[in-house]
Amino acid sequence: MVDNGAAIGFSLGSFCQATLRVTDMTNEGFDYLTLTIPFIAGAVGWLTNVLAVKMMFHPIEFVGIKPFLGWQGIVPANALRLAGTGLKLVTSQLLKVPELFEDFNATTFVDEHGARIRELTRKSIAEKAAEHFPQMWNALSPQIKEQVFALAESEVMKMSADVMEHAAEHIEELLDVEQVVTDAVVADKELMNRVFLTVGSKEFKFIEVSGFYFGFLFGLVQFGVWILFPAVWVLPVFGFLVGYVTNWLALKLIFEPRLPKKYGPFTVQGLFHKRQVAIAKEFSEIVSLKVFTASNLFQEFSKDGSREAMMAMVRSKAEALIERYKSNPMAAMMMKPDLVAQLEADLLADVESEMYREEGMIYAFTDKSEDIRQKLVERMAVMDPEGFENVLRPAFKQDEWKLILAGAVLGLAAGIVQLVTMFADSVL
Repeated sequence: MVDNGAAIGFSLGSFCQATLRVTDMTNEGFDYLTLTIPFIAGAVGWLTNVLAVKMMFHPIEFVGIKPFLGWQGIVPANALRLAGTGLKLVTSQLLKVPELFEDFNATTFVDEHGARIRELTRKSIAEKAAEHFPQMWNALSPQIKEQVFALAESEVMKMSADVMEHAAEHIEELLDVEQVVTDAVVADKELMNRVFLTVGSKEFKFIEVSGFYFGFLFGLVQFGVWILFPAVWVLPVFGFLVGYVTNWLALKLIFEPRLPKKYGPFTVQGLFHKRQVAIAKEFSEIVSLKVFTASNLFQEFSKDGSREAMMAMVRSKAEALIERYKSNPMAAMMMKPDLVAQLEADLLADVESEMYREEGMIYAFTDKSEDIRQKLVERMAVMDPEGFENVLRPAFKQDEWKLILAGAVLGLAAGIVQLVTMFADSVL
């Protein structure tokens, strides 16, 4: 065990040595540039942290000579991986797609969005009847024609409702939301930047500003060491340490501790976790507006596999509808095989055209952006700390050593410049 008296004696000795050193420097002509050391250390801490944040997000594309010489922002370079761990958290833990359609009422939905289907049905009936049975059709009274239209509309609307109900029940087979995430990230190279900058805006600001305060405090130590040992290595080494420690400490304080901890009269918690409710709102807002948009979901729903599955259902319903008409004696006389095929093809074309029209029935069906936002806000706000941290932490975790090392190297360079430009006469 170290003797307390010896420790106190050593401390007093060091203090006296520093005092004598300052006295000597004063007698020799005190270099007042020495007083700038803490402030320069603060500036270095701030600058390295600012550059570290910039390097996370820029440049969007790789600049330099691949694979070794150059740089690409950490987030854009790992956009798909980050989307896989951060955004897909939505579908793996927070939101199951079938939940969005639990209260879906197909009949009500078709009634609200089926005006064009009614129009197309009337138009198709009138055109086909006039083409194939002109005399009989023209001989019908307006009242009878209206009955024919009403019956056809009713059947087609019921068929459409059956198809949409089938879609809601089999939504996981028809809509690959993980692919929606991937496609959104590939289509918009700055998307992940916007997600992380929006969600972590205050945390990134803290990284930048804290660099000065931590750097200044570290600079006070540097100042004391320089007074005692004004060696050529002191400023570069401390510059390296300032750049390293300020970046490391800022990242540490963002995420730790996850839960509030009492230290005497102070309560400490990682900044990210302290803002959980606000971040839940910000994350949900940007994800619903930029990723799970009606347009993106509609595009995924319209891909060949999903579209073919939907149209197979439509064909099945259309065939059943035509079979019912063929059982009618009068219809049986007129329903020649080639005419049946033509009517079925026309009906399918009309229904598909309307269903997959931009902002048509399928578009309205997949417009769940607001529902997604609300559910995400509610559930993210009460997530456990570890799961919540995974929203933003992946942007740092795997490559945070690069940010810390970059800060250290920049700090080293700043220390060398400081030595050469300000203290060269003292030590060189």
